[in-house]
Amino acid sequence: MVMQAPVGRHQVREEIQRRILSGESQPGERLTQQSLAKELGVAQGTVRESLLELQWLGLVESIDRLGVFVQKLDAARICEAYQVREFLEGLAARLACEHSSRADITVLRRMADHIWELSQQDREEEMGAADRVFHLQIMHLSHNKVLLRLAEGYRVLGMAVRASRDPKLVYDEHLKIVDAIGNNLPEEAERLARLHVVEARHMIEQQAARNEFTPKWVGDEGEE
Repeated sequence: MVMQAPVGRHQVREEIQRRILSGESQPGERLTQQSLAKELGVAQGTVRESLLELQWLGLVESIDRLGVFVQKLDAARICEAYQVREFLEGLAARLACEHSSRADITVLRRMADHIWELSQQDREEEMGAADRVFHLQIMHLSHNKVLLRLAEGYRVLGMAVRASRDPKLVYDEHLKIVDAIGNNLPEEAERLARLHVVEARHMIEQQAARNEFTPKWVGDEGEE
């Protein structure tokens, strides 16, 4: 894939990230700046900066004198991201209570309804992407740019997980979170948001214990 100029670091990072999360680039694969720059039609410096960002996100590992390699995405690493997500999304829901308007709450409810409708139509990939947009919207409603930046790492790892919980339970939890934010109940909003993430992490842990967990890439459509 040769990317059309002008191409920035963000687009290059997104493409390499997509390959890793989709399994196109396998764990242990060596990523060379020269070959990626030639393939993507960009300067090696752009690739180098992109790989540094992906290293910060935990998707690649740099080994002295050997190069940069794709990291393995397993249940343990993803659950670590969910432990961080629990606290950050709880904080986001708490802060959203201070900043959300009636229009914002209406949008969140529509998003929750849309996720439910997609689940009823067995449109799993679209449902997973819509779910990510819903949670990202709450992050934006926190009006905290540092929080958004910190959330980027676990959101990327979350792209390797498709929802497999009961859609009705997820829908009910989404509505409860939205109601708590809309009613300006910061402690309740934080508690419900954290519990929502905990339940998702428990699902992954249970699947891993039964050797049934396989990361499956969730697309990023609809996001920034």
